Amino acid sequence: MKKHFFILFVVTFVAGISIAQNRSIEFEHGTFAEALAKAKKENKMIFIDCYTTWCGPCKWMAKNIFTNDTAADFYNKNFVNAKIDMENGEGIELAKKYGIRAYPTLLYLSSDGTQLHRICGAGSVKSFVADGEDAMSPNKQLATVVASFGDGKVDSKTASAYFSKLDRACQTFDLEMNTYFSSVKESDMLSRENWEIIYKHVNDYDSKVFQSLESNKESYAKRYTSDSVESKVNQVYANGLWTTSQKKNMTEYELIKSKLKKSKTVAAEKIILQSDISIYQQSQDWTKYASAVSEYLSKSQPPNPSELNNYAWAFYENIDDKKMLEKAVEWSKKSIELNPDWASYDTNAALLFKLGKKSEAQTMAKKAIEKAKETGADAKETEALLEKIDALK
Repeated sequence: MKKHFFILFVVTFVAGISIAQNRSIEFEHGTFAEALAKAKKENKMIFIDCYTTWCGPCKWMAKNIFTNDTAADFYNKNFVNAKIDMENGEGIELAKKYGIRAYPTLLYLSSDGTQLHRICGAGSVKSFVADGEDAMSPNKQLATVVASFGDGKVDSKTASAYFSKLDRACQTFDLEMNTYFSSVKESDMLSRENWEIIYKHVNDYDSKVFQSLESNKESYAKRYTSDSVESKVNQVYANGLWTTSQKKNMTEYELIKSKLKKSKTVAAEKIILQSDISIYQQSQDWTKYASAVSEYLSKSQPPNPSELNNYAWAFYENIDDKKMLEKAVEWSKKSIELNPDWASYDTNAALLFKLGKKSEAQTMAKKAIEKAKETGADAKETEALLEKIDALK
């Protein structure tokens, strides 16, 4: 399946200068107990790369970050390092013990196995080293910040640090969020510090905090711009729709849609259509998918060339109805008009081929190949398509 997405890797070579990366993080090859014993003997903390064999970001970290001299020197000096597959061997029990649910998770433990700090996700060498420094600093460790939160009756600065740390560790904190805001005076809800907590961390459409935001949208908008408030409301509703759809809880899904329609959110219809499109695609209900996409694109102004092209390609792959395919051709033409790149021409050629329009398809395929050559894109798929087009009777 062809994907119309492009990633550019820019490599800069400086004449006469060669910067070699020769060192890597030295990971232990024994058991977890042996790593603990070594950490205790050397009076060091333990760093564990919690990974799985299927995790792309894990592989990227292993290849690009753990092999960096700066990262290697810092971690080899300050930690006993271990790599553990969380789905094999003792990793299975460790994943349960430390609640590892996202990958990669970077776990920092004391020599007795107590969790002091954790981060999830891939990052740069700079951030990776900074995370290690935070793990070694009692004032910045996740464990310290969690302890300082106590019963939730804290100032906004402490609460913000707490939620930020848990967010970076991929930990949930809906209960703690409600606990904190239940102790905040109504007059303080609109403070900048609390608005930043809401903007960054509130994601539950059914929470009292979000309901308060919705009820006071105008007040927040006057202080922090209507665009930012509207953006936050949209994000929370979209998140709610996505979460319930993944759980296949369609009763709640319809309830959120109903609430969203009544919310007077400007983008309500667009959010609902995007979510419905995702559901129809997952269930492979291509009739409803085609209808929802058509409605969505007819109401999306100004049109987005990437969306037009991607939906047109999805029609090529999954839709057989000729009237619908003709619509997709029009979207593809508009995409070319807005962004005349190889992918747009290629999609248009593919659709015309599926409709049996040999001459038009040949013309567009040749233009796609020309564009590919101009930009250095790989035109093999289009060349293969052109062969199929030429073979049409």
